[in-house]
Amino acid sequence: MNNIIKVRGARTGGLKEVDMDLPLGSVICFTGRSSSGRRAMALEVLFAESRRRYMQALAPAERGNSSGLAQVDVDEIAGLPPAIYLEPDRRGRTVGDYLQLDGVLAQIMVDNGEMHCSKCGGLCRGYEAREVEVETARHFSGKRCLVLAPLKLGAGSDWVGVGQELREAGFTRIWIGSEILRLDGDLTEISGVGSLVHVVVDRLVPTPESSVRFLEAVRVSRSISSGQTVVLEVESNSVLNLNQQPTCGQCGHQYQELAAVDLGENSSSDLARQVSLGGWKMSDLRECRLDELRVFFAKTSVAIPASAQIEAILAEICGVNLGGIALNRSLDSLGAGEWQRLQLVACLSSGLMGILYIFDGLGSQLDTGVLLKVIEGLKRLAERGNTVLLLDHTPDLVAGADQVWEFVDGSPSQIQFKPSSTPPVQKKRVKSAGDLVAIYGQGGVGCLDVEFPQGALTCIRGFSGSGKTRLLFEVLSPILKGKASNYEVVGLERNKRVVEVIAPGRESTLMEALGIFGRIAELYAESPAAVSLGWGRDAFLLDRPGGRCPSCEGEGRHYFDLEFLEDISLACSACEGRRYREEIREITLRGVSIAEVLEMSIVRASTHFIRDSKLHQRLDAAVGYGLGYLLLGQNLRDLERGEWLRLRLALESTRASRNHWILIDDPASGDHADDLRLTAAVLRGLVVGGATVVVADQEPRIVEEADWLVDMA
Repeated sequence: MNNIIKVRGARTGGLKEVDMDLPLGSVICFTGRSSSGRRAMALEVLFAESRRRYMQALAPAERGNSSGLAQVDVDEIAGLPPAIYLEPDRRGRTVGDYLQLDGVLAQIMVDNGEMHCSKCGGLCRGYEAREVEVETARHFSGKRCLVLAPLKLGAGSDWVGVGQELREAGFTRIWIGSEILRLDGDLTEISGVGSLVHVVVDRLVPTPESSVRFLEAVRVSRSISSGQTVVLEVESNSVLNLNQQPTCGQCGHQYQELAAVDLGENSSSDLARQVSLGGWKMSDLRECRLDELRVFFAKTSVAIPASAQIEAILAEICGVNLGGIALNRSLDSLGAGEWQRLQLVACLSSGLMGILYIFDGLGSQLDTGVLLKVIEGLKRLAERGNTVLLLDHTPDLVAGADQVWEFVDGSPSQIQFKPSSTPPVQKKRVKSAGDLVAIYGQGGVGCLDVEFPQGALTCIRGFSGSGKTRLLFEVLSPILKGKASNYEVVGLERNKRVVEVIAPGRESTLMEALGIFGRIAELYAESPAAVSLGWGRDAFLLDRPGGRCPSCEGEGRHYFDLEFLEDISLACSACEGRRYREEIREITLRGVSIAEVLEMSIVRASTHFIRDSKLHQRLDAAVGYGLGYLLLGQNLRDLERGEWLRLRLALESTRASRNHWILIDDPASGDHADDLRLTAAVLRGLVVGGATVVVADQEPRIVEEADWLVDMA
C-alpha cells in the first residue's frame, strides 16, 4: 500500500463516492468529457489535499490568515506526495526568465567574460590581492618595483596636512609624475603638486611564487585608496594598474565592480555592451536560438562550472523540439504546444523527486514525432521517482500512459485505451464566395504568402512551433485592426470587428461572460421592492460596492495567496457564500432573489427569463452549445478550457455579422471527442451566422471542419 495513492469516498466537484488506487512512480491519464469529474479528482481532491497538508506543515505564524484551509470532501487519502499543477497561466516574461537561464548566463558572463574599455577598447579586469604579485612577476620578473596607492583630493586641499598624516602613518615617499618626493623634509615643497599623488607603500622584487610581504603591501595600498593598486617598475617607469575594480590595461580607466544585475535585460548599465564571452555579448546570447546556445557552450574553451547545469536544461529543450525558440522569446507569443513542452522541460531539469506533477492538455498541438519525445520525457520524470498525472485526450499520449481512467458523470473506471485507427473523413473544400484577404512579403514571422476568405472557417495548421499562433495574433490581428505592417495586404475592407478569443484576464462569473449581468440587474432594480427601498441597478452588480457583501466584496469566498502555490479560498462567513447583503437577498423577482439567480443552471435561467428576448437569446445559445448544466454564478476559472471557449463563442454567435472576424488559438485544446464535435459545430454556426472564423489548430476534427487551410512550414 506504500506504492499507491489511495483515495476513498471522494465527493468534491460532483464526484460520486469515488474510490481509486493510483500507482506512484508511473504515468496516469484521466479522460472524460467536460465536467465529468476528471478535473475535480485531479485538482479539487489530489492537488487541493496536497496544498492543505502543506499548510498544516507550516508553523502557525507562517500560516497567517490561511490557517483555516477547508478539509477536502473525501473519506481518506493516503500516500499522497507533494503536488504541482502545471497550469495554463504563463508566469514569467520570457523563455530565459521562466527557465531561470537569464540569471545563470549573466553570472557566467561576470565570472568568465572579458570586459573591454568603452574609451579605448582595451581589456579590463580586476585583480584579487593574491593575484597582483603573480601578474606583476609576469611583466617585471626580477626587477625592482614600487607598490603605490593612488590618493586623490579635491581642489584646494591642504597637501601639507595630508603629507603630515602620511608621515605619521609611517609612509616616507610619494610618487608624482616621474619623480619620487620624500615626506621627511620640508612639506611645503609638495603644496602645489595637484589633485593626485601616489603613496609609495613598499619597494620590492616580485616573484611568481608570491610572498607575504608583497601581499601585505597590496592590502595596505587598497585600504588607503579604495581598492586601487598601482605597480611601478623603477627602471623603465612602466606602470601596471592592478586594481580590485575592473580597470583598463591600456588607458587605466576604472569601472565599477561588475555584477550579474548589470547584465539584466532591463538594466540601464552600459556595462552589458562591454562584456563578452567567446566573442558573444549577453544580448547575443539572449537573441540566439536555444539549440545555437547549446552549440556555443559545447564549443567554448573556457572552463565554466555552471556549464553542466546549462547543458542539462538545453538538452531537455532540444529533446522536445524547442531548440528553435530564442531565449528572449516572450511567453505570450508561444503556441499552446510550445508552452506545455516548456513546462515539461522545467520539471525535467528541476531535479525534484517524489512529486505528483499534474499536466493539463499537454498533448495539444503536437504531431506524432514530438509526442513520442514528450512521452519519453514523461516516463523519465516518472523513473526519477515522480508521479505524472495527465488530463488529456490526445490518442498517442493517452496510449503511452501506464494507467488510464475514464470519468463519466462523476464516476471513474479503469480502461485499456486503444487509439482509433479510423482516419477522419476528408471533406471536399471549396473556396468561399466571399472576398479574399491576401498577406504576402517579408516581415516579423518570416516570408508569407497566405490568403483568408471572408465568411468562411479557415484553419492555420502546422507542427508546434511552426508559427501558427504568431501568424494569428502578431500578423493577421493587427492587420485587421488597421495597424501598420511590414507585409503587403490586398482585399482588406474597413470597419472590421476583430475578436481575439483568449483566456479571461480577470475573475468573472458566467453571467458576466455572457454579457447578461447588467440586464438582470436592471430587471431587479425595476422591481417594486427595489424601487420602494431605493436600490438602483448598481446594488445588484458584484463589481461595485453597495449591495454586494462588504466582507468578501461579492466573491462569496476569501482568497489567500500562498506565493509559491496556487491561491486557496474559504467561504465567506458574513454572507455564507451568497455574495449579497441580506437586504438585497430579500428582494425577489418572480419569486427568486438575485443571489438565487447566481445558483441557477443556464438551462433553467433560459426558461426563467424567456420573456426577455435578449437574455433568452444568449442563454439559449449557451444551452445549444452544450453548456446548459453550468451555473450562472460559476467562476470562469472553474471551467475547463473547452467550456469557457464555447461560452465565449455563445456570446459572439448572437452578434455575428459579415464584418465580424473571430480569431482562436487551439480551439480543440485536448478536448474529449464528444466535446470536440460540439466545438466544431459551434465554429460552423458562427460562419453560418456570417462571421469569418480563423483558428490555429491541427486537431483532425477541426481541420476536417474547415473550409480553407493555411499550411505553415
